[in-house]
Amino acid sequence: MPIPFLPPEPPAGAIAWLWRDAPVPAFSRATVAVVDRHIWLAGDKVLVRPGARPRLLARGTRVIPAVIPVVHVEIDPLHPPAGLQAARDTVLAAMHSAARASTSGWVQLDLEARPSQRADYRDLVHRIRAALPDDMRLSVTALGWWCRAPAWLDGLEADEVVPMFFRMGRDNEALRDIVAMRPEVLHPLCRAGSAGFSRQEAFPPAVAARYRRTFWFDEKGWRDSR
Repeated sequence: MPIPFLPPEPPAGAIAWLWRDAPVPAFSRATVAVVDRHIWLAGDKVLVRPGARPRLLARGTRVIPAVIPVVHVEIDPLHPPAGLQAARDTVLAAMHSAARASTSGWVQLDLEARPSQRADYRDLVHRIRAALPDDMRLSVTALGWWCRAPAWLDGLEADEVVPMFFRMGRDNEALRDIVAMRPEVLHPLCRAGSAGFSRQEAFPPAVAARYRRTFWFDEKGWRDSR
């Protein structure tokens, strides 16, 4: 029988994004990013459901991972809202709840806003930062192409921007080339601080090594992680 392909394992100390009942992979035993709330925006509807309850600890585990709660906001592709104002209070409440659940000193907003929602997005990040305790740091994910559009990131009031260098759609090939070979083209916030990668779309190890902190996504929820 052919040996099944196993995607490369992220480096030790990287942070796994976890959802559903995902196990904690070995490389992420210090810190994990866990989906705490899932908010769905469809037209004028704002739907909320609880996030993951991953298997954070195997029986007998001594070290408890620090948790970064993630508020995942998804926009219905067929019925997107014109703006984000209707969801503002719901997202703020979810981020406040996430801050109470955090054991890492971080919370993360994962919202793939559309170009028409950019002003609302930046206002929302401002409001979240103002509402969080001073000692709670705010991480936000960013679509890869935002790293080539300064209006998205200049002056954004977050403590960390995590560009997601995977699932980059029609710009995938061009953006992968830039990330791998011409990182100087990227916005400064996308070059060396933090970044998100996918096990299924991995770059050469030297690319992830540029970043002080990396988050990792896995299509299979880490069920074949070593």
